[in-house]
Amino acid sequence: SQKPEARLVLSADGAFVPLLKGAWAEVRTVAIGEVSAEGTAGQEQEVHVHHLSYFSRMTDAETFADLAEVEMRRRGVSQAKEVAAVTDGADWLQGFLDLHCPDAVRILDFPHAAEHLSQLIQAVQQAGMKLPTDLLARLLHRLKHRGPALLLYLLAHLPPHLSEQDGIREHVAYVRKRVALMQYPQYRGQGWPIGSGMVESANKVVVEARLKGAGMHWQASHVNPMLSLRNAVCNERWEEAWQEI
Repeated sequence: SQKPEARLVLSADGAFVPLLKGAWAEVRTVAIGEVSAEGTAGQEQEVHVHHLSYFSRMTDAETFADLAEVEMRRRGVSQAKEVAAVTDGADWLQGFLDLHCPDAVRILDFPHAAEHLSQLIQAVQQAGMKLPTDLLARLLHRLKHRGPALLLYLLAHLPPHLSEQDGIREHVAYVRKRVALMQYPQYRGQGWPIGSGMVESANKVVVEARLKGAGMHWQASHVNPMLSLRNAVCNERWEEAWQEI
């Protein structure tokens, strides 16, 4: 059971596992943890996520959201004092949050923002526009410490013939659509993590370590039973789960 005064953070993502006959399927995982922040006055807070638990299934986004209800209830997400969600901004994840914790602080994973900015800058340079060599580093520093205002200003002043080019338009649209999720100074000041490493680690430890070994190819009907066992082990609930089985 979860303490009602706990501050919770969750993150969800997908990882692909190999099936028989060369097919691949996506396993979705949500990771849920408690957040604590430490730091003295005038110093940047050090954010820690602990008491992690996981739910994983190979299914579509809507079914996954429904099945995850049990773990979300167990962790008291709807009753928690505060909840934040760090994701890559995918539409299915926003639907997941709308269902389980619509009032959560929604944060775009900072490395994903950095990746799109990097690709955007490369595309603009390849289109013939000269940019400072340290532009990416400066933009990311500004984004983390002062928010997206400068980034939006620069996007607004991209020449129209560049902003509509393939390879540029997509990244511009990605950033503009997710501005509300990029208020990093606010999130950091509130003691929230701004990276989704907790679920990326879960993809590796919970899912891939068992289902993506050398030479492994799974029958589709065997994947979710194995994921149930992996969740029981990684959530340290083996005895409880085995009794239920």
